[in-house]
Amino acid sequence: MPEPPSRVLSASNAPIFFSFFVWGFGTGAQNLGRPLFALAVTGNVFLVGVLIAVNAIPRLFTGPLTGYLTDRLGRKPLIMLAPAIRGATNFGQFFADDYMTFLVLELIGQVGVAMWATGSNVLLSDVTTASNRGQVLALRQMSMRLGFVIGPLLGGVLAAFYGLQAVFLLNGITKVIIVLTVLFMVKETRPEPVEQAPAGRQGRGTFSLRPFRDRAFVALAIGAAGAAVAQAGVMQTLIPSHARLSLDADATAVGFLISAGALAAFLTAFPAGVLMDRFGRKVMLVPALALLGVASFLMGVGDVYALLVLVVVVQGVGGAASMTGTHAYAMDLAPADSRGSFLGLVTAAQSVGAIGGPALAGALYHFVSPLAAFVAIGVILMVSAALMAALGRETAGPRRVVVEREPLR
Repeated sequence: MPEPPSRVLSASNAPIFFSFFVWGFGTGAQNLGRPLFALAVTGNVFLVGVLIAVNAIPRLFTGPLTGYLTDRLGRKPLIMLAPAIRGATNFGQFFADDYMTFLVLELIGQVGVAMWATGSNVLLSDVTTASNRGQVLALRQMSMRLGFVIGPLLGGVLAAFYGLQAVFLLNGITKVIIVLTVLFMVKETRPEPVEQAPAGRQGRGTFSLRPFRDRAFVALAIGAAGAAVAQAGVMQTLIPSHARLSLDADATAVGFLISAGALAAFLTAFPAGVLMDRFGRKVMLVPALALLGVASFLMGVGDVYALLVLVVVVQGVGGAASMTGTHAYAMDLAPADSRGSFLGLVTAAQSVGAIGGPALAGALYHFVSPLAAFVAIGVILMVSAALMAALGRETAGPRRVVVEREPLR
C-alpha cells in the first residue's frame, strides 16, 4: 500500500525541495545565457524567439510519454534520467559557438526538461493531498524561485568575466548534483499496483485522451498554456532581448531583471499556496492570469529600465500564483491510478504555450514592433483568464465540486 501523504515540511521531503532549488539555480542561469547567446551570434530577436519556441517541441511528446512511463516503471528512474540528459547537453553547449549547434543541443536537452517537469509533478502528487497540495507546491516553487534569483545573478557575473559559455557549464554541474541527490536521498513514491482491475477497465499505466472531454481539464489546459506563454514568451524571450536592444542593458543588468522577477515570485509563492488551499484553485488562477496580461501590456511601454524592473516584479507575482495554481489544479483532477499519464497531458498543454508564445512574440517584435509583441501576449493571457473563469470548476476550498472519476481508459 502507498504510504500516507507526508507533512508539508519533513526531513524526508528536504532532498526533494533541495533538488528543486538546484534545478532552479541552474535553469535561472540558463534563462539568462540562452537568449543572450542567440542574440550575440545572430543579432536577431526573431531567431531568439525561434530558439525558445523550438525548445518546447520535444516537451509536447516527451511529457505524455514520461507520465505513462512513471505509471509503469516508477517515478525515480525518470526523475534521475531527466537531469542527466539536460546536463549532458549543457556540457556540449559549453563548446558550442554557432546558433544551429546550440539549437540542436537545446532540443535534446528539452527532453530532459520535460521528463523533469512531468516526473517531479507526479512525485509531488503522490505525497500530497488536496488539503495541503497548494502549500507543498508553493514550497516547491519557492525552492525553485530562490534558485532563479541566485542563478541569473551569478550567471551574469560569470558571463561578464568568462563569457556566456560559463553559464552553460554552471547549469551542467547543477544537473549532476541533482542526479546524485535523487539517487541517494529520494525514495520511490509510486503506489503499489492494484491486484485486479475492475471488469472492463484497464489498470494503472494506461494512456487516454479521455480528459479532453472534461470541461475542467480543457480550462486547465488553457490556463497552463497561458502561463507558459507568459513565462516563455515574455520572461525568456522578450525581456532579455528588449532590455538588451532597447535599453542597452549589459548581461549583469539583464540578469538582475530576471532575478527581480524570480524574487517577487519567491515571496509570493507560499502565501498563494496557502490561499489556494483555503479558498480554492480557480479563485486564484483567474486573477493571476489576468495580472500576467496586465504586466505584458505595461511592458510594451516600459522603455525605462526602472519601470521595466517594476513590471517584471508584477510578472513574477502573477507567474508564481499561476504556476502553483495550474499544477495544484492538475493534481486535484488527476485520477489516482493514472496520475502520470494525466499530468503528462498537462505538460503537453504547457508545451503548446511554450512553443506558440515565443514564436509569436519574437516574430511580432522583429517584424512589427515591440509594442505589438507585448500587447499580443497580453491579449492571449486575458483570454486564458476568461476561459478559466467560464469553464473551470473548483477542486479545493469552500466551493469545491466533488466529481467521481473513473480510471482513464
